Amino acid sequence: MEIIHGFDSEFIPSITTPRFVTDYAGDPNDEVLVVETDESARAYPIPILDLHHMVNDTVDGTPVLVAWCPLCGSGVVYERSIEEQELTFEFAGKLADNNFVMRDIETGTEWKQSTGEGLSGDLEGVALPLQSARMTTWNSFRDAYPAGVVLAPPEEPTPYLFYRFEKTATRLISNPAGREFLDGVSKFVRAANLARDPQHGSSDVSIRPFFRLMQAGVELSDWVLGRSETSVQYDGEPMALYESGRVFGFPPVHGGTREWDNQGLDGLRAKTRVLGVSTDGAALGFPRPHVEAAGSVVRATVGETDVVVFATDDELVAYDAPGFSFEATDDPDRFVGDGAEWDVATGESTDGRTLSRLPARWTFAFSWQSDHETARFYGC
Repeated sequence: MEIIHGFDSEFIPSITTPRFVTDYAGDPNDEVLVVETDESARAYPIPILDLHHMVNDTVDGTPVLVAWCPLCGSGVVYERSIEEQELTFEFAGKLADNNFVMRDIETGTEWKQSTGEGLSGDLEGVALPLQSARMTTWNSFRDAYPAGVVLAPPEEPTPYLFYRFEKTATRLISNPAGREFLDGVSKFVRAANLARDPQHGSSDVSIRPFFRLMQAGVELSDWVLGRSETSVQYDGEPMALYESGRVFGFPPVHGGTREWDNQGLDGLRAKTRVLGVSTDGAALGFPRPHVEAAGSVVRATVGETDVVVFATDDELVAYDAPGFSFEATDDPDRFVGDGAEWDVATGESTDGRTLSRLPARWTFAFSWQSDHETARFYGC
């Protein structure tokens, strides 16, 4: 596991007192993570999660953690109670294989966001329970849950360093000179760590001195450009450029080349969207292109569980597979099977039956490959 450490925990401030409203001020096509409640559902917009990464919430009396890693496209919801102890999560100041590391305040245990695994501390080796969730668009959420609510931005947040860094990095990545500058900084960080620790400097990289330089660089950029952020704009701009570009992960301070920089396993791009299903001690990732190529519905066995996965225009969704097959219709959200029509976004049929949704993770292909073997992709 490749570690980058040395960030301040306040670099990415988690949300600990979430508030919800009925109307969303962002783009109708913005993606949201969705947690269903007894009465309706809650939506957590990705543009807000891009900048905070974690929401410590309580849904129907159950403490949950809604976690999102923009670098990995990793969206997941966990129960944040272990043996009846409620945990509150913050940024641990580290990345592990490009995935951010969380720390709970109560025990000091550090956790990998994409897997929910305790990496070190009192709860090392423990896994956070995975919760059922959806990832779709705000439009689809509003159609499916008319009484649903949406996470509102924190009230009057101060432009913190991560936000300002993302704005600066966006400006650098958008031009060749800026990309060369970032590449040079990456090489310098690696060389400095190797000089400091020849044995471990390429796998356990400290970025502490460069974190301070980065802070100065952000301030210098503001000064040179004559601009100073006075408020936080949850517009999704910094990460939209990253998601659409060829680069992936944190700048390669570990050195070496990344083999999967454009076209990877079976033509999958590094940032191909994958729905990850884990059950019975087994895991399988379902890349969107492979599901679409199979008619937008596939069946597979994960561990001892039969799984059916659907692709709609807005999402990938997994259910316990019933004892019959499905066929697509002209409506991308609806499939026919066993004499009924099924809305696969909700799992409900026209004759009153409901499919059982499986807990799942959303991630980029390169991140799923980091957490699992390459054979853990459906269709590969």
